[in-house]
Amino acid sequence: MRSLRAAVVGGGCAVALAACSLIPGSGGDDTGSPTGSGTTATSSADPSSGSGDDVGTVTGPGRPMDEGGLRAALPSAGDVGEGWVDDERPTVSEARAGDVTPSSCAPLLQKGPGWDEVQRTERARVQANFARADNPPPPGSERHHLGMWVYSFDDPYPSRLFDEAGELVAECPSFDVRQADTGTTSTYEVEPLTFPALGDRTVAFRLKIQQTLETITMDFVVVKVGHNTVSVANGAYNGTPDTGVTERAARSVLSGLEE
Repeated sequence: MRSLRAAVVGGGCAVALAACSLIPGSGGDDTGSPTGSGTTATSSADPSSGSGDDVGTVTGPGRPMDEGGLRAALPSAGDVGEGWVDDERPTVSEARAGDVTPSSCAPLLQKGPGWDEVQRTERARVQANFARADNPPPPGSERHHLGMWVYSFDDPYPSRLFDEAGELVAECPSFDVRQADTGTTSTYEVEPLTFPALGDRTVAFRLKIQQTLETITMDFVVVKVGHNTVSVANGAYNGTPDTGVTERAARSVLSGLEE
């Protein structure tokens, strides 16, 4: 299980994606994830589209894809919003997550029975990182960074796992995560996040991590469409993420998967 990492000074941030969890760390790229009407936790796609596990799984955006196809779906910095640029040294990155306490909250990080088995069928993944061009130097300043990951799997991603995770947003106001590679444990506070229903399923919530010198607040959204998942981690040091940016990033990838 990977995770997103957030460093205290100028480093990076780690979050649970298709196989991740959000953990403060030393930074770096550990590659080896609007306000609008919609859901505060998990949601289905339009019921008229049929069962979530079958939508677009052969020729549509949910079809199995290789790395090239996923990379073509990634947005540019301009697609994310005005004033965003490529984050040359990714501030939001993946790390290896260890134990989640209480363990009942692990599905929020797509970890535990069911999730771990799906991760073993991963066929391709790509990553993109962006930052506000006007970010001031750390520490203590307000800075905005965004990381996103797109995964494709051999089999359709089970919708029931997203439903399970969504139900836990209200039941897990906080939990601890131990980072496997360093043994560091951090506490994450969880709040529901109002977010549109995208794809077959959407899980969305806001995470807050208090560090010694800084507070990191992050919109964390994962969208499932057929065999593929899109994860967006929009993080703000000492500020509040713009959920409109989070939505634009997710929608841009979903549009790219359609092509």
